[in-house]
Amino acid sequence: MPDHQYDLVIRNGRVVDGTRMPSFIGDVAVTDGKVVATGKVPGKGKEELDATGLVVAPGFIDIHTHYDAQVQWDPYCSQSCWHGITSVIMSLCGFGFAPCRPEDRERWMRRMTRVEAIPYDAMKKSMRWDWVSQNDYMNSLERSGLGVNAAFYIPHSAVRAYVLGTDDRRKEITDPELEEMKELVRDGYRAGALGLSTDFSLIDRDADGGLLPSAVADMSEIDELLKIGREFNVGSVEVTPEDISLGEPEIKLLERFSEMSGRPAIHTALFHSNHKPEAYKEALQRLEDANARGHRVFALGGIVRIGSLFNLIEYNLFDDMPAWAETLSCDTEQKIENLRDPEVRVKLQDDLDNYLVRVWSGRWDKLKVFESEQSQYVGRWLDEIAQSEGKTPLDAFLDIALEEDLKTYFYIADLTSDDEDANAEVAQHRFVVPGVSDGGAHTRFLSMGKYPTVMITQMVRDNNLMPLEDAHWRLSLLAAQATGIENLGTLQPGMPADIIVYDLDNLRLATPEPVYEEIVGGGIRLVEKSLGFRAIYVNGVMTFENDVCTGKLPGRILRTSAYDPEHKPSSMLQSAD
Repeated sequence: MPDHQYDLVIRNGRVVDGTRMPSFIGDVAVTDGKVVATGKVPGKGKEELDATGLVVAPGFIDIHTHYDAQVQWDPYCSQSCWHGITSVIMSLCGFGFAPCRPEDRERWMRRMTRVEAIPYDAMKKSMRWDWVSQNDYMNSLERSGLGVNAAFYIPHSAVRAYVLGTDDRRKEITDPELEEMKELVRDGYRAGALGLSTDFSLIDRDADGGLLPSAVADMSEIDELLKIGREFNVGSVEVTPEDISLGEPEIKLLERFSEMSGRPAIHTALFHSNHKPEAYKEALQRLEDANARGHRVFALGGIVRIGSLFNLIEYNLFDDMPAWAETLSCDTEQKIENLRDPEVRVKLQDDLDNYLVRVWSGRWDKLKVFESEQSQYVGRWLDEIAQSEGKTPLDAFLDIALEEDLKTYFYIADLTSDDEDANAEVAQHRFVVPGVSDGGAHTRFLSMGKYPTVMITQMVRDNNLMPLEDAHWRLSLLAAQATGIENLGTLQPGMPADIIVYDLDNLRLATPEPVYEEIVGGGIRLVEKSLGFRAIYVNGVMTFENDVCTGKLPGRILRTSAYDPEHKPSSMLQSAD
């Protein structure tokens, strides 16, 4: 007879079970990767962890990531894993790597480099490409091993690319082509994916600066793909509108997505922006109104102040302004030529003056020189430099960059969510799911996966803006329920043992200043880790101990109840060979 009743017992912690019920001091018992008991648990565990003085809670769920490439060389999906995230959703915004024809692989890597700033060399070196269908892609990840759980949307641009090939930005399609797209969406649902994701944003551009395939699609095409959601009645649908400020046209679009699919519709991101400071309040009210009209509509909330380091060689977060996209969507030599042209500069300034459907605020007093051979500029804000040199801020900015062939690093201090009061209001709204990590994307420039650590430490511990129980509910169960991930997000018996154990008093970001490290294939990425996680468990197996990775890979693919393991994919799907 074994001398233990459970695989694991976590003892004497402050248990926050994710349901919004009051926390309690007690134990959590785990067997076969699932929670089997909470409270005062009698009997022994094969492993036991003393959590006295620590919080025990369900792992966080990161519902907006682009780890589709990175997960193949980093099965833990960092940055997310460093901040208590045990489950991630990929293939957002209509793009991913499945389905994908073998002859389109190079095109998709180039596309992802432009759209999400995923290093091309890393993809070229590390992607296995042993799949064509979405189901095969999920199976490939499961075979290779995962350090977190992973769920997926069905990416609209990838579906279009599979059917239309290099002509995937064609607006008009034939009836047979539409039927092929619908079959691929059905394949995605039968593989266990959540539902359709699509993207109309002007900031997301193809390798040549053009719009993505999803952004040129006719709404009648999208309606037909959304309706397939009613056949399966699982998951959710996700959309990145042209204007992420969530104005009246965008809320109507979300309502349409929910109505057509019969499922919740997720708006990709809601931020406070300095150039439209009241827009977030109006957006929150529109969410209220939409749900009052009977639609299930949620927004992802950007709740953490985000700055952005960049240079003009490879930055794509100005692409939502037409003249900037046209000017910068080319090789470095051509960019330099473009940026020296006075007529081009006039167009760039005109965008800043008149084009408000953008992410960057355009405030030069929030943009500074971060790293440059021109030491006289380092640490200074562009408005001050321009004034001292008798130039416009735009001219000063471009002249500094051109002096060293665009290698100068600048820092935008207010890319998003620059107002802490606004962040707190967004985070606490009942139709907002906190967190937009964008994990796996823009890794040289952005670090947004820290949002759970920041929310718990700043909003709960330091500023007492919400109870700890409410924060954990929002970061776990609400995220699962809004997106349609089934049976995840609490520590109730029967749920997967995705568990975090942390020191609330001492939880913090590891470094106050940016830190960089080399990545596979070359290049660097921005790193912001946390300190204070005693243990992180995925399906009952410890993946991090005292903030250090254990090397174990217990993650799984999160599939909906529509998953059909016996389903034979559409005959149009080729072999991966």
